[in-house]
Amino acid sequence: MPKLLPLTGLLLAVLSGQVLAESTGTPGTSAQGTRGSVPASPISGTAPLPGLSPAAQEAAALDSPLTPDEIRELAKRLQATEQALAAPVTSVVPRISSLTVSLSPGASLPVLRLALNNASTVTFQDSTGAPWPLAAPPMNPNEHLFQINYIPDSPVFSVLPRTAWASGNVTVLLKGLEVPVIISLTSGDPDSNISSREIDARLDLRIPRQGPQAAAGPTPPARVALHDETLQAFLDGTPPDGARRLKVRGGPDNLRVWRIGDDLYVRCRAMLRDEFEQTLSSADGTRLWKLPVTPLLTFSVDGRTVTASPELE
Repeated sequence: MPKLLPLTGLLLAVLSGQVLAESTGTPGTSAQGTRGSVPASPISGTAPLPGLSPAAQEAAALDSPLTPDEIRELAKRLQATEQALAAPVTSVVPRISSLTVSLSPGASLPVLRLALNNASTVTFQDSTGAPWPLAAPPMNPNEHLFQINYIPDSPVFSVLPRTAWASGNVTVLLKGLEVPVIISLTSGDPDSNISSREIDARLDLRIPRQGPQAAAGPTPPARVALHDETLQAFLDGTPPDGARRLKVRGGPDNLRVWRIGDDLYVRCRAMLRDEFEQTLSSADGTRLWKLPVTPLLTFSVDGRTVTASPELE
């Protein structure tokens, strides 16, 4: 039997005295004791509060069996698990790429590098840099592997892989082009163990012909270097080894000039008015020119003549 609290024992003693006095008929008996007796001394201190009953303790254990520190530790572990599940097995590096499509028999197909949860966009342009619109929706042979969307009468469509290891192709018909353009699609190699890889966030495909919206200009077709890898590297902003970037005084915005031997490679959105040997353009209007070394470059910007002076030494 649990030990009675002091206050409870006092109350029981008083009540017992009352009952005994009433039963024996002794007059003058009260909770204070017999008349004339010495009164009991008061009990000092504060009576402690009663603890939880076993039933309450069991209910508390069922409602919250863990301590606050244990709950916080489990929350940290759960967060770490969710981060590990959400993190891709292979990290991706998105790039904007451009290349010229060969329509000749036996040529290799252009490849669109994809990744799960990353949409990639493909654009088409002709040899003059003008957009080349699609004639029909892209033909998707497997909708379970790829989701393909396009805007009618535009030169753009997008591809979203539905699995991490998908491969296939898509067929595109362009307005006025008698042959289809077939593009290989891949979202990763299951046999590869690399930790990161590049994907095509945007792939600009150049068709080596003049399209229905060909830009009228004085550039002879022979000077358009459609298959020149060196000019393509400069146009993509990744100059080849041996190229030295020159400081330039003046000129339009976003002007970049490199030198290799006796040749200058000029990258800009403005039109170059000087004589050049070869040129190449991208879908966003950026152009690349190759010309002999010269101390002065002349551009046409909004009808104005703007000059730039590269520091050759």
